[in-house]
Amino acid sequence: MSSTITKTIVGIGVLGAIVLLVQTLRPRHAEPPGSPAEPPVETRTVEALATPAPERSAEVSKLKGRLAEEQRARQVAEAEAAALREQVAPLETNVVVSLGKVEDIGKRAGVFLPAMGELSALAGRDRNTLSPEEKRRLLELQRDHAKLLGALPQITAFQDNPDEYGRFFSSMLQQAAGLTDPQAAQVQEFMRQRGIVMNQQELNSAEEPTDPKLEEAWEHRRDAFNEQTANGLKGILPPGAAEKAGLGPELMEFLEMDFDKLNLGTPEQKAP
Repeated sequence: MSSTITKTIVGIGVLGAIVLLVQTLRPRHAEPPGSPAEPPVETRTVEALATPAPERSAEVSKLKGRLAEEQRARQVAEAEAAALREQVAPLETNVVVSLGKVEDIGKRAGVFLPAMGELSALAGRDRNTLSPEEKRRLLELQRDHAKLLGALPQITAFQDNPDEYGRFFSSMLQQAAGLTDPQAAQVQEFMRQRGIVMNQQELNSAEEPTDPKLEEAWEHRRDAFNEQTANGLKGILPPGAAEKAGLGPELMEFLEMDFDKLNLGTPEQKAP
């Protein structure tokens, strides 16, 4: 009896050991669908950072769109700037940065020239004797005169470039005296040649001496040159054109900002 019980206990123990060993060596069953194995904490953290939230994804897409638009706009601006530089390069000698083209400045001066005598007459009268219309006209002429004075530094600089010098006088006298295109072209060529001679004789504005002792002699030489130029212009203009434009040595000196011998402009600028 005792031997039988002992055998039974031993048999149960062996059987339990076998079952435990089988369970240990048996491969695990796959997890049922919908219940994946949970990855380690480190993996979950990396995945969370790598996968943006819906809001973050929308913001990133928006920024990418704006960046693309900025890049396209920059490309367009660079293309337009390059095209503009190509257009401006050949016009550098024809353009005055502050005031416009040489011809435009000449036309504005030509609009005012016929009225300079009127301005001088109105400005020389007692203001109390002027009618309301005359006062308004005087104010209008004074404004135009101020605009012309503001352009004189650039007009004077045209002397340093014979081509610009010729184009300025051509457009100015055509506007002031109603010249035809062939007549204006004749004026342009004449004044271009005079500009060349002026530069050769160092009588252009850039050559004005800074030494007062030399300046007086230089002024006399330029006055004589201007008188020759004015007389030459009168010889090629149609009858009455020079008078209509007020052409003379005084006008030439006015356009050179030489006011000490003028009989033009406001009373303060007239010679005593």
